[in-house]
Amino acid sequence: MRAAVAGALGLALLGAATGPVAAQSAGDMNGRHSMQGKITRVDSKDGWVHVKTPEGTLIVHVPPQELQTAKKGDAVTLELALKNNGPAKK
Repeated sequence: MRAAVAGALGLALLGAATGPVAAQSAGDMNGRHSMQGKITRVDSKDGWVHVKTPEGTLIVHVPPQELQTAKKGDAVTLELALKNNGPAKK
């Protein structure tokens, strides 16, 4: 596994359909979960990566500069956490 890719895919996903966020404090997060998978597609220009896991394929956004060495077939670990932002605005 490429250490740079594994580190680049550490993510914090927000609830309530707000999309991904670059960084959150550890105290704000719960429901932490790690998932191993393999990269099936990389768009290093725009920062999108497709990762096939036993649970399904995840499409995630990371800073494009973190994907410069990532390539299809690399084994990675996704670090996920959820943050409840309250009810969705109507």
